[in-house]
Amino acid sequence: MKIVHLTDSMEMGGAEKLIESLCRVQRQQGHDPVVHCLYRIGMLGDKLCDEGFEVTTNEAATSVGRAYNAHVLFRRYRPDVVHCHNATATIVGAIPARFAGAKRVVATRHGLVAPPYSLRQELKFAVASRWCDAIVAVCGQTWHNLIAAPLAARSKIVCIYNAVEAVRCNGFPSLIKSGFTLLHIARLSPPKDQKNLLRAFALARAEVPDLQLWIVGDGPARSELEHLVRELGITSNVTFFGERAVVAPFFAAADLFVMSSVTEGLPLSLLEAMSVGLPAVVTDVGGMGEVARMSKAIISVPRSNPMALANAIREVAQLRGDLSRLQDAARQCYAANFTLERMANEYMLLYSGLGVCARKVIGKTTPFAKTIEEASHRS
Repeated sequence: MKIVHLTDSMEMGGAEKLIESLCRVQRQQGHDPVVHCLYRIGMLGDKLCDEGFEVTTNEAATSVGRAYNAHVLFRRYRPDVVHCHNATATIVGAIPARFAGAKRVVATRHGLVAPPYSLRQELKFAVASRWCDAIVAVCGQTWHNLIAAPLAARSKIVCIYNAVEAVRCNGFPSLIKSGFTLLHIARLSPPKDQKNLLRAFALARAEVPDLQLWIVGDGPARSELEHLVRELGITSNVTFFGERAVVAPFFAAADLFVMSSVTEGLPLSLLEAMSVGLPAVVTDVGGMGEVARMSKAIISVPRSNPMALANAIREVAQLRGDLSRLQDAARQCYAANFTLERMANEYMLLYSGLGVCARKVIGKTTPFAKTIEEASHRS
């Protein structure tokens, strides 16, 4: 099967890492995936090129030009499937893919798509998605929000939960740490609300003096966050590592994973943490709350509430000598529900036309069918 993944870019990010993983699995399964970037190839795109994948960039300056160039690519490649990732790629590529003769057109929304909606963007997406065979939400809350969006093509919306390859920690040098170490891996930007995390960390450290926080990632908020660290007086306890291509050593060494987002789909870094048995404290947004409620290894707290986040961190830190139950629960939940093979197989079912409603896609393969089914009755 020939598959074109259409995306904004292949810079470092959750959706981009998912595309990277899908390409590898699909090639292992005997398929022929390629990636077309509307703007930039990026770090992960370069990595795929080094592995022999075809990764192209659009190079047009306008939306019309990008749509035309995408159509030319589709006519040349003759794909069985065009998989558009997020709204812009769907708006640009869904109709050209259909006119170029693609047998199946699929769109995935990787974010939460929460109200208040960007009305113009969502209306464009609604029109473009009418040309898709299926629209994929990456968690139950995203599915519910898509169903409620303006002019939604409700009958085409399905749920395939994100998944990751298990992190393999062997073969890397060990990181030196002191004290109980928290790990946060994310883009440094307002939606991730690292300000709330830093304030919560400062509150928790007042009662747990040996707390350490490792922040892996980069982004536009970094300088502001570094200033806040100095202002809170926690410079010696917080380390910014920047963007890292290899994160396994951080997972291997840390004691607790933390996320403080105000909006999310289902972050891959949380699933990676679970794959190595790392307990987590997260805000109850998007798929993070859903995973917390089923895993028994994750504590979820209200978003934008530093005291609640601090209390949860303290609670886990006080159990540091007896975290084996949480660690086992995290591994088991990952193995049962969030393996890359599970997700890739569900996408292949969708590509093959076997499952154009939520129950057909996930009812027999994941534990979330009841949640989605109940939501559909409420809608």
